[in-house]
Amino acid sequence: MEIGKLSNEDLENLVLKKIPKPQSTLVKSGAGVGIDSAVLDLGEKLLVVSSDPITAGGDVSGSLSIYVSCNDIAAGGATPSFVLLVLLAPPSSTKEEIEGAIDQAVAAAKNIGVDIVGGHTEVTDAVRRMVITTTAFGIRDSAKPFLLGKALPGDTLLMTKSAGIEGSLIAIDAKKDILEKNLSVDEIQEVNSFFSSLSIVEDGAAALLSMDSDKKEDLPSLHLMHDITEGGVYGAAYEMAALSGIGVTLYPNQIPVAPVTRKITDIFSINPMRFISSGSLLMASSDPEAVEKQMNRKNIPCTRIGEFQKDGFFLCENGEKEILSPPAADEVYKL
Repeated sequence: MEIGKLSNEDLENLVLKKIPKPQSTLVKSGAGVGIDSAVLDLGEKLLVVSSDPITAGGDVSGSLSIYVSCNDIAAGGATPSFVLLVLLAPPSSTKEEIEGAIDQAVAAAKNIGVDIVGGHTEVTDAVRRMVITTTAFGIRDSAKPFLLGKALPGDTLLMTKSAGIEGSLIAIDAKKDILEKNLSVDEIQEVNSFFSSLSIVEDGAAALLSMDSDKKEDLPSLHLMHDITEGGVYGAAYEMAALSGIGVTLYPNQIPVAPVTRKITDIFSINPMRFISSGSLLMASSDPEAVEKQMNRKNIPCTRIGEFQKDGFFLCENGEKEILSPPAADEVYKL
């Protein structure tokens, strides 16, 4: 099979259809295409849980392992608090490499404000390179307005920051020799500064403030959030629409891409719109002005990049429409 996440079709047929519906009444939201996390109803509190592996992170896997799973919690409408970490290292690994990965994870956890409370560490020939899987937990007051869990026709699709943040960091690690010859010292420093943008915890918290909690009789304006990981912006937007049972139209010219990211993707013939993009958050809202207002207060870049409609998956550029294809293997694997 092709390297990368399963296609939505394979995920549905090979995995999700095999998983029985939850028997517990505590499960508010479970597994599904485009769903970042599970939500358990504990009464006065909601427990939001998510797991993610880092398989293509190279020497930055330790940092990415914390950010990626905690980002899913933020996209699920909660604040991450605790993390379990499982590290599988191949026999070729050195003690220094394992120690380095853990140091990265500890630093990332400290930056977000979460505690690493357990996990497992093992050297095994079952893997060829280091694989780190984290499970993050977040708690949210059930009395506060919660996300609808699906986008609605007419919603605006908004995006924080820019495409390819995580992919750029992976590229600078995996292809250092090539990029040092093609990027300036300032551009390399700019990519390394992307580490400070990997978390969307603040993005998610700001987005939640856009909901008017005083109008409890009305449907909250923020309907769905999704972390952009494998599959990039196009893949994440497609998943949001598929999950919601509706369509989406994206405007590629409006999707922000940092010039240095564009330069990296051009060097390796990578489509930045399908480049792994942890650090950016997608939001479906019926009140985009309210979202933008909260993002501006936190100095978080926020851009309108599309809209949801009843059906169809489209890209619209210069007034011309074309079909938006389903998520495929991420462009990061070209590295």
